Amino acid sequence: MMWSAVKAFIIKELKLTFRSKANIFWIIAWPAIWLLMTAYVFVPPAAGQPMTLKVGVVNHDIGSTSPFNGTTFIQILNESEYRGVKLFQVKIYENETLMLEDIRRGRLDGGFTIPKGFGENIIFSQARLKVYIGARSLQSAQIAESILRGFIQGLNDGISVRKVNETMKYVEIYSKKYMSKNLTISMVGNKSWTEFMRNWMIGVVSPINASFQDVKPEALVERPSILGWYTFGAIGMSLLYSGLISGSTMAVREKEAGTLRRILASPATSTDMLIGKTISGLITLGVMSAIIVALGVYPCGAKIIWSPTNPAHWLAIILLILVSIMVIGVGMILSLIAGTTESASNLSVVLGLMFAFIAGIWFPKWMLPAWMRFLADVFPATWAIEGMRSALVYGATAAELMPTFLKVLAAAIISYLIGVFAYKKTLRRYVMA
Repeated sequence: MMWSAVKAFIIKELKLTFRSKANIFWIIAWPAIWLLMTAYVFVPPAAGQPMTLKVGVVNHDIGSTSPFNGTTFIQILNESEYRGVKLFQVKIYENETLMLEDIRRGRLDGGFTIPKGFGENIIFSQARLKVYIGARSLQSAQIAESILRGFIQGLNDGISVRKVNETMKYVEIYSKKYMSKNLTISMVGNKSWTEFMRNWMIGVVSPINASFQDVKPEALVERPSILGWYTFGAIGMSLLYSGLISGSTMAVREKEAGTLRRILASPATSTDMLIGKTISGLITLGVMSAIIVALGVYPCGAKIIWSPTNPAHWLAIILLILVSIMVIGVGMILSLIAGTTESASNLSVVLGLMFAFIAGIWFPKWMLPAWMRFLADVFPATWAIEGMRSALVYGATAAELMPTFLKVLAAAIISYLIGVFAYKKTLRRYVMA
C-alpha cells in the first residue's frame, strides 16, 4: 500500500463529494430539514407541557342553594391546574345540542352536561353527570379522554373524603351518647369504634391510596432530550443512505469516468483505492454527523451530553465510526447488482431511507408494529445508533455500552470483509468487460 496513492484518492473523493449539489443535499440538507421540522413542528417548544382542553358546559343546576352545585363545578374546572398550566378552557352553552355539534366538528375536546339537582345529590346521594369525550385531532383523542377521566376520578375522591368526614361528625356524636367509651374492635388492632368506622368508610370510598412519582427518563419527558434522541435519528438516517452510496459507487464511478483501467495500470493498487475511498467516506460521514449535532444543539436546543473524560462518550464516537464502516461495506455488496452510478445511488437512497424509518432509527421502536420491532432488534445499525443515544442522551456507562459495542464491532468487521470481496469481484468484472 502506498500512502501517497491513498491520500490522492481521499482528496479526489472529498472534492467530488462536496462539489456536488446533490451530494450536499442528501448528506447535509435532507437530515437537517427533517431535524428542524421535528424540532419546530412535531416536537414544538410547548412539547412536554400539560395540555389545556377546550370543554363545553351546559349547566341545568343554576340557582341551586346547595353548598355544592353546578356553578361550583364550573369554578373547579376553571381553577384546575397541573404544573402551573390550566387544564380546561371552559365555554358555557345554553343547550346540549349546540355543544354536541361543536364537539363533533372538533371545536371542543369534550363537554359536560350538569343536570338539575346535581349539587344536592352529591351531598345526600349520588349525582349524575354526562361527560362527552371528543378530540380536536387524532393525537389529542386519548389525551383528552385520560384528562377528563382523571379529573372526574380526582373530584370523586375529594368529595368522597369530604362526605366521610362530615358523616363521622354524626357518628362521633352518636357514639358518645349511646355507646361505651371503652368499646374497641380487636380484629383491627383494638381501635376505637369511631376510628374503625372512619377507616372503614375511607376504605369503601377509596380502597387504594396510590401515590404517583415521575421517574421517567428525561429523554422521554423533556423537549431538549427528545430532540437529542432525534438528532441521532437524523445522523442514523444520513449514515445509512450516504454510507451505502459511498460503498456502492466506489468502483462504478471510476468505470463510468473512464479512469478505472488507468488507475489499475498505474502504481496505485485496487487496495489503495479501496482504503482511500473508505477513509474519504468516513471523513464525509464524520463531517455530516458533526454538522447535524451542531444543528441539533444550537438552532433546535437538543440536549447532548459530552465529556472528554467519560469513556462511554468515546465508545459512542467509535460506534459512529464502526457503523459507518459497516454501511460502506454493505454498499460495496450492493455494487454487485448496481451497474451504473445512478442506479447505485438510487438503490442506496431507497434502502437507506426505508431502513431508517422501519428499523427503529427515526421512529422509536415502541411505535412500530411487531415485525418492524423484530427488524430493529436484529439490525446492527440500530444497535449502534441506540448505543450512541444510550451514552450521549441517557447517560449510560461504558460497562453498559460494552455489549452493544462488541456486537457492532463484529457486524462491522463481517460486513466490511464481505464488502471487500464484493468490491474485488466487481473490479474484475469491469476489467474483463
